[in-house]
Amino acid sequence: MKQNEYFVFPNPETEFDPNEIDLMNPDNYSLISPNLFRVQKIATKNYFFRHHLETNVEENKTLIGIAYKPQLGLNGIKGIVKVRVNHIGQIVSVGEY
Repeated sequence: MKQNEYFVFPNPETEFDPNEIDLMNPDNYSLISPNLFRVQKIATKNYFFRHHLETNVEENKTLIGIAYKPQLGLNGIKGIVKVRVNHIGQIVSVGEY
């Protein structure tokens, strides 16, 4: 895992599971977008993710889980799927590359 890599997170509230959807299909982008985050920074056993559309680095407490995911340990990244996004925002690869 490196800074600025993209990951799709599962969402138990909306029952979204990235392993059960075709992430390469552009028709599914509206389902994927709320769950697509990039690695903002990495600390010792902590990972900080920012939503792929978020431009601010402010950490407003009311936006936890929506605009950013702070200090996720190894249990917090369980079930995520790594994706590669091209320069116009399309998913071009799923999994390790």
